[in-house]
Amino acid sequence: MKKVLRNIFSGYFIILLILLFELGLFLFLQFYSDDFIDGIVGSDATPYELKVAIALVYLMLKGLLFIFEVIVFFKIINRDEDPEFKIPWIVLMIILPLFCMCVYLIFGSHGLKRKDKKIIKASNEEIRKYMNEDPFVKTEVGALNYIHSVTGLNAYKNNKVTYFKNGESFFDEMLDMLDKAKKFIFMEFFIIHDGILWTKTQEILKRKASEGVEIYIIYDDMGSSGTISSRTPKILGKYGIKCYKFHPFRPILSGVYNNRDHRKIVVVDGVVGYTGGMNLGDEYANLIKRFGYWKDTMVKIEGSAVKNLTCTFLQNYDLCTHKLSDYRKYLDVEEMVFDGDGYVMPFGDGPGAIDDALIGEQTYVNILNYAKDEVFISTPYLIPTYELLDAMRNASLRGVKVHLIIPGIPDKKMVYKIAQSNFKFLLDSGVKIYQYSPGFNHMKTILADRKLALVGTINFDFRSLVHHFECGTILYNTPCMETIKEDFLEMISLSKEVPVDFTMNKRVKRLCTIAKIFTPLL
Repeated sequence: MKKVLRNIFSGYFIILLILLFELGLFLFLQFYSDDFIDGIVGSDATPYELKVAIALVYLMLKGLLFIFEVIVFFKIINRDEDPEFKIPWIVLMIILPLFCMCVYLIFGSHGLKRKDKKIIKASNEEIRKYMNEDPFVKTEVGALNYIHSVTGLNAYKNNKVTYFKNGESFFDEMLDMLDKAKKFIFMEFFIIHDGILWTKTQEILKRKASEGVEIYIIYDDMGSSGTISSRTPKILGKYGIKCYKFHPFRPILSGVYNNRDHRKIVVVDGVVGYTGGMNLGDEYANLIKRFGYWKDTMVKIEGSAVKNLTCTFLQNYDLCTHKLSDYRKYLDVEEMVFDGDGYVMPFGDGPGAIDDALIGEQTYVNILNYAKDEVFISTPYLIPTYELLDAMRNASLRGVKVHLIIPGIPDKKMVYKIAQSNFKFLLDSGVKIYQYSPGFNHMKTILADRKLALVGTINFDFRSLVHHFECGTILYNTPCMETIKEDFLEMISLSKEVPVDFTMNKRVKRLCTIAKIFTPLL
């Protein structure tokens, strides 16, 4: 019953109520308001002066609505972005103008507020200042050079990377490392879920806080709505742990509904860092079953590249505290040095945070363009931008073997149907698509030519590519490449290949075609 009540008062439920109210208002004004007004004005019982006043107010309201519609329409067409994002709003504006205005006020902006932009700008300057002390040497890999150009972050050699192919192996390692912390612990997750793992994690964090270890935690308020107590920051604060909800939900018209924190980062003492697709919940370690076997990945980074994860975490921490952190305090640490020439480059992405660049999308495209022989891709959601969809198709057409793995058991059936509507476009170009039979594949990883990989949080959908705060790690020519390749091959062996002649039910296909028009808004 408690869980039901938490869901009823969650952010998503309140948004739904707002939208239903606005839709009801639209239907009334569109179909019933004229009859309603005529009934009052035409009644003999209504005084003449009141009739005139009601008629004037009604006409004024209609006039104001028309003016607002024109303003929103021109605001949409004058946005400095791809037509792919403008067309859905224009279509919605033509069909349901009033409803479009209401939705636009809530979801129209995928950029940051002015105060957030100031913090991001200040933190970017601080990061670049620190990174410039170790000048970036241009590499032979365009994906690495691109990330440096737009973020200022560096790529590092002589690091050690450990690849975890499931939560069963990852969480034991993470808990053990948290227990060894001596200076500070940074943790950032989209979802923290009450359960076995969170209970164990809290026990360790409380003990480390009592030993004087600084502990900072960020979790997304909407992502964790209904999964964790809303009093968690206050509860942990009693133990000296600084815990923040990212972009706290408030039931008002606000663009932060889209700008969620989808990152997963753990940093211990600045020398060890973790990132990947896993949230802090029991299903990720398969301690409970949801949608069959839960497949996901993480990487452990040891060495100088952890600096990038530290910077990425601190940027969002600064957004929570509304002030700039002392970056040097957490970056000047004694680094471990390992043998190896491969590059490691963690990075962060956000909604308009850095020159309005779609960093995740462009990095995926850069990796696909790099491939000459073979590409493996794993994503739970396949509703990409057209540029990314076309990059997969073009890679296959130029002779690259493209293998795409998606869930066999979806968590969102309608979203899965929309993903299937993209199958034919890819299959016709030679892309091989596999459905992971054991369950839900939540892994967001790409591997090109056994040399260049990205392990992170970035889904092949508009929410990750455009709206959310995301992160990932580019790996080039590191020893774990073979382990990643073996994991992909094992997944394919457990998957069902989608036939080349795949077809969809015509009615479902038409519905998906309509829905795809509005996917940039989702």
